[in-house]
Amino acid sequence: MSNDLIRLTSTLRPNVSAPDMDKLVADAATFNQSHGITGVLAVDKMRVCQILEGPAQNVDRLFASITRDSRHHGVTQIEYRPIEASSFEAWGMARRDMVDMVLFALGA
Repeated sequence: MSNDLIRLTSTLRPNVSAPDMDKLVADAATFNQSHGITGVLAVDKMRVCQILEGPAQNVDRLFASITRDSRHHGVTQIEYRPIEASSFEAWGMARRDMVDMVLFALGA
């Protein structure tokens, strides 16, 4: 089974509260674990950047679900590619500040 990676951005609707975000991340972690998906959700106010990794079919379905999710708008796929191995295997689904993700991406 091949693994794919999707990087995406979106904007959260103004009615999404901090407790809503906490529930979204907790639900995503549970769902992703049961579907072999790992990744990270970086948040800066209402802007979101996500990286999803896992079995191609599962990642595709999750991306389609995110595009239909009423909490998000302006969902944009930045990158889609096959990957040899997960970068976030130990993370499951983690929430990080956007600055932390930029530093991680730069290897800092």
